[in-house]
Amino acid sequence: MWIPIALSRDVPNGVTRAVILEERELVIWRSQGGVAQVWEDRCPHRGMRLSFGFVRGEALNCLYHGWQYGTSAGCQKIPAHPDLVVPNTIRANAYPLVERGQLIWTRLSAETTAPELPAALPVASIAVDADADAILALCAAAPQGGAQIFAVDFDGMTLQIGWHESRAGRTMLHATLRSSTDLARALAALHRLRTDAERRVAA
Repeated sequence: MWIPIALSRDVPNGVTRAVILEERELVIWRSQGGVAQVWEDRCPHRGMRLSFGFVRGEALNCLYHGWQYGTSAGCQKIPAHPDLVVPNTIRANAYPLVERGQLIWTRLSAETTAPELPAALPVASIAVDADADAILALCAAAPQGGAQIFAVDFDGMTLQIGWHESRAGRTMLHATLRSSTDLARALAALHRLRTDAERRVAA
């Protein structure tokens, strides 16, 4: 199943972003040319978090020893050994990625068809201290097309909300707006949803 893990606008060119998906530590990064990647947040060398690294052109450099990884996930350069031809077995652990509907998606299991989504405007990503089932029940919603996304109407607006669980009982919501350009109202509706879901869990 494809899982949305961030809004596309929140990972601009040249930026890294740490994400926790089902207790897995991941990094999303985007090259200066706009190519996005999702990798395990660990350098194969010494295990440093790659999300602490820096993007230069089309490569991500580990902060610890500067090992450089290209968009193929292979190590391209080891600064301490500038003349070394790096073996292609030295690679970051990469995950599949697609961008659809202003969202960045990945999957942890077997290949499935990526979701097709209408054009949308990004609203926000927020953390909710409730599991996805509680949020879906509150919205009387169901996942669309076998992907972790649902549509819900608030005050005449249609929000598309993708989600991923970072750990048990904590869900990240990634909202986009499909039917209106009133982003302030959409953001307020998203925060009301978080409050209502957390109150329901606490009750």
